[in-house]
Amino acid sequence: MHTLRGAIFSLRNVLVKEGQLDQAKALETIRLIKYLISVGVQPVLVSNSTWTMVGSNEPFNDYFSRLVGQQLPYYQGGTDMAYKQYAAAMQHVLEDQGWQPQEVVYIGNTQDDIQAASNGGLLFLNAKWHEANSPFGFEFNSPKDIAKFVDCCCLTPKDWFWSIEQGNLRVYTIAPLGEFSKAYPHAATYSTDAKNAVKFGVGDLRFWGLLMAARMHLSGIGAEASYVAPYPGHKTTSEKAELLQAVRIASGSLRARYLEDYIVRHQDAPKSQALRNSGQQPSAHNQLATIHLRTDPLKTGEVGGRYKNRPNVKGKTLLMVDDICTQGHSLETARAFAEAAGANVICLCWLKTPGPNDYHEIVSLTPSIKRPYSKYVPESQATAIHSNSGNVINHNAATEIADAFTRFNGWDWPQGV
Repeated sequence: MHTLRGAIFSLRNVLVKEGQLDQAKALETIRLIKYLISVGVQPVLVSNSTWTMVGSNEPFNDYFSRLVGQQLPYYQGGTDMAYKQYAAAMQHVLEDQGWQPQEVVYIGNTQDDIQAASNGGLLFLNAKWHEANSPFGFEFNSPKDIAKFVDCCCLTPKDWFWSIEQGNLRVYTIAPLGEFSKAYPHAATYSTDAKNAVKFGVGDLRFWGLLMAARMHLSGIGAEASYVAPYPGHKTTSEKAELLQAVRIASGSLRARYLEDYIVRHQDAPKSQALRNSGQQPSAHNQLATIHLRTDPLKTGEVGGRYKNRPNVKGKTLLMVDDICTQGHSLETARAFAEAAGANVICLCWLKTPGPNDYHEIVSLTPSIKRPYSKYVPESQATAIHSNSGNVINHNAATEIADAFTRFNGWDWPQGV
């Protein structure tokens, strides 16, 4: 997991609105910049135009740096770098600062800013405190809102809670699910809210959405993906979880195409808990027999209509996102179908169920999936078991997430900033 090291600020409609300096908003933006410096994140200013103060002709970047109390690095398009919307511009800034794209966020407002962030591989934060110019990126109504995001979603947790990286199998989860867990008592602080958010759309959607977006970006996994797809609910009539809107936004910011309904639930599948309650053991069989891929998924939601030809996933990385991972049957089913279509698959979840819930990797299927865009009837499967407890990589995740979740709801500027 990368550490956030830099924040690139556009001048227009972020620091100043069309040549007018709003003192109150400028003071809060200065507070954001001072906060970033205090936590080791270097602010950088970029612009495509020359900005000077009326009367003194002092360069605006110098004036603003004086207000901050520290000279801020400044890059002007067409002079110090290419115009900011071109990939070479952000590449120059990154190289000059010694940063990787996954260590940086871009704070902007205009269409040029969206292009700058996208072409630079940077997570775009849509600053809306002056104007609402674009529906793209995560929207922030104040500089304080961005500071809260950085503190609670970027600086913590330090790594994924649980992961498997073995050959083609790559699975990552953010936190343990533990409403009543003795192993993870701190998980009770956030688990009910997280379940409500991922299942019913009534938890703190913004926190969980921003947290996943930050994990996707800082881990570098978002940059690997050409496509992102959500796993469907258990019923053919299940609505898409509202929380997946955040994944759609993050995928767009990171130049991946979001395939909203790439996975089709053509028949209801029983829930694992219902099977256990009836004395049956869950397996991937019920998932394999009830989904297939769609040849004409929606392009980034409903914008742009449907694909006329099936998405070309062959040799590309598809990021598969589900809400809660217990034994991995849903994720493994999605992986089996997507790999049959030629994709490389990375699986992400918000929560991992602890306890005796080892991950069941599908290593072979009989018959093999030859037509992933059609219904499939499995006869048998061979699996490999991956230890649940043995794949925990961040034993402090529950404590870190609980602390971040608590701070997020009542966040305020730290003393001295």
